[in-house]
This record gives sequence, C-alpha cells and structure tokens, in this order.
Amino acid sequence: MLEFIRIAFYKKSLRKLLETQKRRRLSHNLDSAKTIAILFDATTEKTRREIKEYAEELEGKGKKVRLFGYFSIKQPPEGHPFGFFTKQDTTWAGVPKGDKALTFAAEKPDILIYMNPEPCEPLEWLAAASQAAMKVGFATEKPNDFDLLLETPANKDLHYFTEQLHLYLGKIILTKNESARAI
Repeated sequence: MLEFIRIAFYKKSLRKLLETQKRRRLSHNLDSAKTIAILFDATTEKTRREIKEYAEELEGKGKKVRLFGYFSIKQPPEGHPFGFFTKQDTTWAGVPKGDKALTFAAEKPDILIYMNPEPCEPLEWLAAASQAAMKVGFATEKPNDFDLLLETPANKDLHYFTEQLHLYLGKIILTKNESARAI
C-alpha cells in the first residue's frame, strides 16, 4: 500500500515537472556538440568502468564531458572522479532533492546521454529536469523529455548502446548556417 502511494507521488511530481519544463531544444550531432553530460547508475563497478572508458573516448575527440552518477545505496564507495548523488539525496517519493543533483539539472550541456537501461526513478526524474539542449536515452514507456530514444535488445550491453548512439547521431545533418537548429 505504501509503495503504491509512493509511486503515485513520484508520477505526480514527474508529470508536473514535464508540464512546466521549459528548455531550449537544439539539434546536435557528435561533431557539433562541445559539451556532453552522461547520467548513469553508478552502483556497480562494471558500469562505472564502462562509462568512464566511454567518457575518455569522447574527451579524446575534444569533447568536454561531465559524468553524474547515482548510487542506489546510502553509503557509496570512496574515491570517484565524477559527481554523484545517493538514495539519501532523494525524497521519499524518489525525487532528487540534493544540491548536487539540482545543480546538475540546471546545467546546459549540448547533449545529455542517459545511460541507464533499467528503470530508476531518481535518474529518470533528473533526466527530465535537465536543461540540456538535446537529450538521448534508452527507449522507455514512462513519460520523458528525450529528443532521441534508442531501443536496444535486452541482451546487449552499454557498448552496443554507444555504437547505436554514434550511428544515429552521425545521421543528423545540420545546415551550414545553423550549427544547431531547434527541433
């Protein structure tokens, strides 16, 4: 019963956010994007390692990358080279409330990549709250504010997702006069 009420409060908060969200949408491809934010579930070591390797690959291409993770535990492991928030930084309903998460949402990167294939309410809410010009993520049936959704088979990993991401972002052709036009 309590879980049902918690989910109802979360959905109401997400719907209200999506109704009032105002952001400037711009099309980007990997060439036009200068800043990229990656939002992910940092709970497992394997995911942290894969995301870090992908971020280093993007930085090697001259992109400024901002990693922001979520630990679904109260006490995260020590020593991470990225910003993060924890379960303690969320409300009872699963809405981020900490300064770090809200600061991340207010930033305006060219592209936000939501790299979490599993449902995670705090990350979904933060992705919806983000002021990124273009948002890309895994396909979901939940309400969202993504500009591009990529559906990947369940047996594929994050590496496959990033391959598909590069494929589809590479197909976006921007006009010469406008480096990033409104969608």
